[in-house]
Amino acid sequence: MTSRVSQYCDVMRPIANEIQLGAALRERRERAGLTQGRLAERAGVSRAFVIDLERGRRPRAELNRVLSVMRALDAAITLVDDEHRDAEDVLTELLGDL
Repeated sequence: MTSRVSQYCDVMRPIANEIQLGAALRERRERAGLTQGRLAERAGVSRAFVIDLERGRRPRAELNRVLSVMRALDAAITLVDDEHRDAEDVLTELLGDL
């Protein structure tokens, strides 16, 4: 059950700005065991780009370069409605009515 909850939180975490995107990409890179340099090689971008992206310093980065980094991490973007739910609603969705 715990892995299902953590998996849900990882997959469904909303990202509202470049700082949150950078943090999410950094976490994913670290879990994949990649260095910034190795990720840059896989994505076809510079290491400086990866560093800046992870730090939220690329607010106007080209979408194709950001997507290249995401593909190199086996990540994707999913568009969802911006609905605000409290923790109880999320748990009920995950666990059902107990």
